[in-house]
Amino acid sequence: MPNKKELAIATNEKLSKYSTFQIGGPADFFYKLEDPADLIPLFKFAKKKKIPYFIMGGGSNILFDDNGFRGLVIKIDNKNISLSPGPKGSILLTADAGVSIASILDFSIKNDLSGLESWVGLPGTVGGAVYGNAGCNGLETSEILTEASVLDDKNCRIRKVPNNYFNFKYRQSKVKTSKEIVLSATFKLEKRTMSAEDQKKMMTEIRQSRIAKQPFGASTGSFFKNPSKAVPAGRLIEQAGLKGKTIGQAQISTKHGNFLVNLGGATSQDILKLARFARQAVKLKFGLTLQEEVQILSANGLQKL
Repeated sequence: MPNKKELAIATNEKLSKYSTFQIGGPADFFYKLEDPADLIPLFKFAKKKKIPYFIMGGGSNILFDDNGFRGLVIKIDNKNISLSPGPKGSILLTADAGVSIASILDFSIKNDLSGLESWVGLPGTVGGAVYGNAGCNGLETSEILTEASVLDDKNCRIRKVPNNYFNFKYRQSKVKTSKEIVLSATFKLEKRTMSAEDQKKMMTEIRQSRIAKQPFGASTGSFFKNPSKAVPAGRLIEQAGLKGKTIGQAQISTKHGNFLVNLGGATSQDILKLARFARQAVKLKFGLTLQEEVQILSANGLQKL
C-alpha cells in the first residue's frame, strides 16, 4: 500500500451501484474517502500503478461506461456539518463535500435556518454542487457559497478559497478544469423569520411543483444544459417531437424532454445514442447545439458527447 495506513481499496467494484442512472461496469480500483488525508496516498497509488483516477460525489450527474473504468474511482464520502456565526447576523453552514444536499437542507431546518428551501429535491452532494454550480428553482450554488476548501492534486496542498475564486457560470466552475478537489463548502444562511409551518408549506409547494414537472425513474435529472433561461433544453427536445423516443432500454421521458431514463437494462451506449439523436434533432430544427450537463466517464477517462 502507498503508505503505512492500510487503505481499503476495493477492486472490480461495480459502478452502477453508485450512479442514479444505475448503469456502469466495474472500476479496477475503488475507494470511499472519509478522511481527506487519504487523498495523498491515493494519488501516489494511482501514480505507482500508472492509472488515471476519477473523483465522484453522489453519482447523480454521471454516466458510467458499461465496460467500467480502467483506473481508480474515489467516492468522496466525508459527512460532517457544522454552524458558525456569520456577518450581519447570518449563520454559516459548513459541510463536507460528501454530504448530500438533502442532508444540509434537513440540518438547516432543524436548526431554524432559512435559505436552502429552493433546493428541495436537488440531488447530489455539496462537493458536486460546487463543482457544477448546481441549483434549482432559481437558486444556484454561487449565490450562497462564501468559501470552500480545495485540494490541488499537483502539490497536495489544501487551502480555503472565496466564492469569486471559482469563476462561477451556469453549471460551470473553475474546478471543472483546474483539477482541484472540493473538500468542504460554507454557505451563508439566515435565521428563519417565517414560522416553521410557513417554511414547511413553502417547501411542500416547491416539492410538489418539482414532482409535477419531473419524472420518476433511473436518470441523472437534466441531461443537457439549457442554452439560456428563456430557452430550456427540455422544451427544444419536446418541440422536436422526441418525448417518449426510445433506443434500446433508454427513453426520453414522456413527462420531461430533458430527462433520459433507464427503463431497466439500458446500456451506456443506449443512453449515448439517444442523447446524440436528441442533440442532432435539435440542431436540425433550431440550429442550436445542446451541451451535455452530465459527466460521461468512458473506460479510459472523461469524454464528450
